[in-house]
Amino acid sequence: MDRLLHHELRAVFSVLAVVAVSVTAAGLAHGFVPPEPGKVALYLAGLLAFAAVWTLLKGTRLRGVSWIRDYDRAVPVEDTGVVVPAGASLRDGWFNWPVLVLFLLFVLPISVFWEPWVIGIALWSALDWLGQAALVAHWERRNGLLLWRGHVASRPWELSVSRRPPTRTATGARPA
Repeated sequence: MDRLLHHELRAVFSVLAVVAVSVTAAGLAHGFVPPEPGKVALYLAGLLAFAAVWTLLKGTRLRGVSWIRDYDRAVPVEDTGVVVPAGASLRDGWFNWPVLVLFLLFVLPISVFWEPWVIGIALWSALDWLGQAALVAHWERRNGLLLWRGHVASRPWELSVSRRPPTRTATGARPA
């Protein structure tokens, strides 16, 4: 069982690592020729604008696009009979290894042997997962719940929710 926010952030870290490796490898293979600043700025602005609009659409309750509807339908962890991992943290693992390997196998050869701009596809994926993480964090904060994925091993996409644990003070004691 994995917290959905941590799952999304691990995917972002994995894809950004692939982008860094692919940019370096493509630069070594094709030479580090700086692209025209206007084209790069225009591409990045378009990519960010499209990612922002797509994330806002996923944050609505529109049928077929909304992720919020899936979050609202998540079953309570108590109903599944699964124990929530105590102290689940993003520090336990920074990368989603299957995502890292798959993106590396796809993006690296194409960026080195054919066209370096394929790295933009990986960057789009990272922005999409980052937007997804922002939606999850916003939903969790607004509802006071934590979203979990994979309460049934054969269906890792199913979501469940649990109460947010009470905060602790700097000494580790529960608040009064």
